[in-house]
Amino acid sequence: MIIKICGITNPIQAKEISKLGADYIGVITYKKSPRYVNFETIKKIKETINGKTKLVVVVVNPTKEEAEKYLEVADFVQFHGDEDIDFIKNFPKEKVIKALRIKDDLDISNISPYIKENIPILIDTYKEGMYGGTGEMQKLETVKKILDIYDKVIISGGLSEENIDKVLKHIKPYGVDASSKLEKEPGIKNIEKVKKFIGKVRSYESDS
Repeated sequence: MIIKICGITNPIQAKEISKLGADYIGVITYKKSPRYVNFETIKKIKETINGKTKLVVVVVNPTKEEAEKYLEVADFVQFHGDEDIDFIKNFPKEKVIKALRIKDDLDISNISPYIKENIPILIDTYKEGMYGGTGEMQKLETVKKILDIYDKVIISGGLSEENIDKVLKHIKPYGVDASSKLEKEPGIKNIEKVKKFIGKVRSYESDS
């Protein structure tokens, strides 16, 4: 199971979290986010993490050229805006993740184009006017329905060291993504919480 720790803003913390065993580290390029980082910081973060940890750059409605620029540094680009499948197909499938905000069961059909292309999707909680970062958990019943259809699903939204046990008892996703619930303040992680979160996910994998 992929463990993604998102909203990293500090190269030193990126290095610590990489050493703790995070598979993916995510950085945010959306300027309205309190976790926004610029391109120079992204490059520094990439330089500090070990080779086993992949860097994911989260973008919201970028131009083709902007996304290509990030892929020169990052391992993945996570499209977290209103990008459609035709736009995403401009990039290598093995280097993209598409985030979908799921409001209710009616939104589940939105994953169909990504299933056809075998592109990993990240399920985030819908909140009016927000491109993620809600800190609210997705309904597990809805996630189960999605996992019944497709296996390359990363779940996000309100995950923490305190609730990940309960979540993983009910569903077996392709990956888990945690951010705000592991923070001291926006963009600054509580390393002890990150350590516990990663440890619990790995422990669950060993037991299952």
